[in-house]
Amino acid sequence: MPDLTVDVCIAGAGPAGAALALRLAQLGRTVALVEKSPFPRTHIGESLTGGVMPLLDALGVRSEIEAAGFIVSAWATVEWGGELRRYQVHGGPGLQVDRGRFDGLLLAAADRFPEVKLHQPARITEHQCTHDRWICKLDTGQTISARYVADAAGRARLLPGVKRPIGVPTLALYSYWNGVADCEHGDTLVEAGPSGWYWGAPLPGGECNVAAFVDKGSPADYVAKLRESKMLWPRLRDAEIRGKIFACDATPYEDECPVTANSIKVGDAALSIDPLSSQGVQTAIGTAIHAAVVLNTILENPAAAEFAMDFYRSRLAASADFHTRAAAAFYRDQCANLATPFWSRRARNAEDAPRTDVHPNTIVRISPDLEFAKVAIAENAQIVPEDGVKLRGKSFAFVDGRSVHSLLKQLDRPLSAQAVVTRWSRSIPPTQAMRLLHWAWRERLLE
Repeated sequence: MPDLTVDVCIAGAGPAGAALALRLAQLGRTVALVEKSPFPRTHIGESLTGGVMPLLDALGVRSEIEAAGFIVSAWATVEWGGELRRYQVHGGPGLQVDRGRFDGLLLAAADRFPEVKLHQPARITEHQCTHDRWICKLDTGQTISARYVADAAGRARLLPGVKRPIGVPTLALYSYWNGVADCEHGDTLVEAGPSGWYWGAPLPGGECNVAAFVDKGSPADYVAKLRESKMLWPRLRDAEIRGKIFACDATPYEDECPVTANSIKVGDAALSIDPLSSQGVQTAIGTAIHAAVVLNTILENPAAAEFAMDFYRSRLAASADFHTRAAAAFYRDQCANLATPFWSRRARNAEDAPRTDVHPNTIVRISPDLEFAKVAIAENAQIVPEDGVKLRGKSFAFVDGRSVHSLLKQLDRPLSAQAVVTRWSRSIPPTQAMRLLHWAWRERLLE
């Protein structure tokens, strides 16, 4: 007999695992959360963009995180494409966090729910699914029975699967420094060099995390790589490294099978985006929130399983596509200034160059590959069908609060771009109609 019977057993209690456990508990689902490491723990990924705030709101932990004394970061100093500039971060102020404390706060929020049973430190040593239930054995001697297993164990992963690269192989070399000059005002520092790029961020307590992203290397190469930096190295000359130098894989990838009838992968186990975005934690939490709705739907209505799984696959594919294209655009900008092999490889990492905005007189039509169909959306903690469109594996239902299906159904024949805006402006504001036209063009819904 198992020691514990739950709806979902989650392997890993980092941001993705803790967020998944918290959201499932809020939905009334029972969870076993298994984490191999004691907290607090050191982990790269301390820079959180403003886009994480709505996700923390959705989890009900934003006020607690904001009260934790982390550094508010609203500015970035960037040397890229041959240009040095300081600008306000898109999406509003973010945070530079101590990941040990941040991860601990998320985990504590989940652990406050009686529906969550935390096992830490503990490791899943065996896991097998028979008769629609998983039996997970822990190194503590306990046995857990669960309807679903959720893999939130990061790049190491618990469950098997094929990782499909969505970027060039990249290695992150990083460490923590004391006494870094001109690092106290909270800016994120980003710089492109000839054979890599560099990133630095101040942390609570006065330390800085400084990383070099390169093709290959080892911790022994770390300082030599940083010496190539014109912006960061002068700040580091009189500083000291605290502790060890780390090396970790930072290659972007997506899992080819992120969800099945009895398992789901979240966070880096499902999708790892290009580190240039500084949105790894945000993306991990986003996958967890979506996964919670998917699992809640299947547990509530097993007949909707295929539809719910399609929603999750589509959301991950859309996220992978967005971040890959965004990173490639930045790499192309740098390659135009310095076409070394490092930048040339990354500049090519996009299937299509980005489209420029469409001219008002251009005649456009709906893509012949586009399909009007029911697509899956999240609504009230359930995955439900909605009128939408599908194109090359991507699904679209709403954008900017408007139905994509309704807008495109109005384009029954080729029209000038200006005529499309005029037609849409009968029901929505003209400025919004113009934004949506350019969005549909960039997404290749129109050609």
